[in-house]
Amino acid sequence: MKKALLITLALSITFVAVAGKIYKYTAADGSIHYTDVKPDEDSTEVKINKITVVESSKTQSRKSWKTISKDKKASGFNYDNLAISKPEPDETLWGTGGNVTASVNIEGVIPSQYRIKFFLDGKPRGRVKSNTQLIADVERGEHFIYAQLINAHSRKVLKTTEKVRFYVQQQSKK
Repeated sequence: MKKALLITLALSITFVAVAGKIYKYTAADGSIHYTDVKPDEDSTEVKINKITVVESSKTQSRKSWKTISKDKKASGFNYDNLAISKPEPDETLWGTGGNVTASVNIEGVIPSQYRIKFFLDGKPRGRVKSNTQLIADVERGEHFIYAQLINAHSRKVLKTTEKVRFYVQQQSKK
């Protein structure tokens, strides 16, 4: 809607500019208006630059785009040893207030097109660009966590970690 309005406004100004002069004035309520008829002596003539139209070049179909042959290694990034490092296997977390910090071991900086997606008890818990994520509202009891390395552009899962079991213990609410 906004795009259509801007295009209409630009075309209107262009056609008016071809026909004659453009004037700018401020109304009593403080709003600014443009017109091709000089409304009063306080209005000022507006110089409008000519619009340059550049013909577009022919685009290639998506099928002809070059695909990245190897997602695996990018600028020193290695995910062969991707594994959950936090929480540790069979770890019991006490008094977390329902918050659990999940981390994966990963070598190098995660490239911008990759995301880590954590799963808690089989349900996705965000896509982050780093190797750590805070997971909120984790109830007490036994839980399983795993992570996936995903190419954000193609949504292809590149690697999935092993599941890690951990426990959350909380004080009873009074």
